[in-house]
Amino acid sequence: MIRHFLSVLLFVAISTWINVAGAVEPNYILGAGDVLKINVYSNPDLSLEARVSEAGLITYPLIGQVMVGGLTTFAAEKRIAGLLESRGFIKEPQVNVLVIQFQSKLVSVLGSVQKPGRYPLERTTNLADLLALVGGATPEGSDLITVSSATGKKEYDLHKLVSEPSGLKNIILTGGEVVFVHARDVAVMGQVNRPGKYAVVSGVRTVADFLSVAGGVTAAGSDKVTVTTLREGKINRFEVDVDDLFRTGDNATNIELSSGDSVYVPQAPMVYVYGEVQRPGAFRIERDMTVMQALTLGGGPTARGTQRNIKLHRRNAKGEIMQLFPALTDTVQKDDVLYIQESLF
Repeated sequence: MIRHFLSVLLFVAISTWINVAGAVEPNYILGAGDVLKINVYSNPDLSLEARVSEAGLITYPLIGQVMVGGLTTFAAEKRIAGLLESRGFIKEPQVNVLVIQFQSKLVSVLGSVQKPGRYPLERTTNLADLLALVGGATPEGSDLITVSSATGKKEYDLHKLVSEPSGLKNIILTGGEVVFVHARDVAVMGQVNRPGKYAVVSGVRTVADFLSVAGGVTAAGSDKVTVTTLREGKINRFEVDVDDLFRTGDNATNIELSSGDSVYVPQAPMVYVYGEVQRPGAFRIERDMTVMQALTLGGGPTARGTQRNIKLHRRNAKGEIMQLFPALTDTVQKDDVLYIQESLF
């Protein structure tokens, strides 16, 4: 009698431990692909592992096919026990159902994450839990996450979500979703303070936005940027005036970028001033800059220099170097070389 009582206590303890360890989510709904381990106390011949079929059925000794799809583990236990008892096989059977493989509720995680793949949901899971499960985003991952489900597709800005109370935890996943973590897809290169790849997220979509997140154009940057876009398999490349990008109202030039696009800021056109000037060197050419203005950037002629005999070296369309003698009011061009000669008198 005592041995039987202890056996009952042991079974209850084991059943309790199994339920705590296995039934992680008490309301977990069984579905196709889940693998179940079913035990009946004092009836080891009725213990087995069974996979839930696409139709939601398992085949069980004595009672045949049992519909468990759409039931919780607790409800499945009650159904199997009821059938065993109602058909006269076991009186008051103690049935335990444990899910040993969760396969019916899979979430696919793709894109720039450490461990992409398909993950079974063992419990009600939110986006924060899932991202932790896959090891988070890679260094190339962006703040933009797309979650696709049977009801549609929705984009989330991770940067905004983490600043909200329970932002990530409020996005609940139930199985069947595809979570895609975007890469930092738009390249910003050339004369910017922080060249690199940046993500298309809410609030960062236009050329002006990407120039801003890249730290802006450097002092050596040109007034025009080259934008390259990929649309429907066709590459488009064009120049845009920086001032137009940052205008407001109807005069603004708003160009939205997407994955694979790029922004390149070339070096500004330069004029080189040498010879008898105070500060010889290379200087950025401003719009409609004259020879006199270029000389001013160089600090003007030295005591030995003269403005009356300035040589200008300029490359023509054939690539040949021409020597010219410009007037002070002539405009300079890219890569012009001005040489201030020494005054002889």
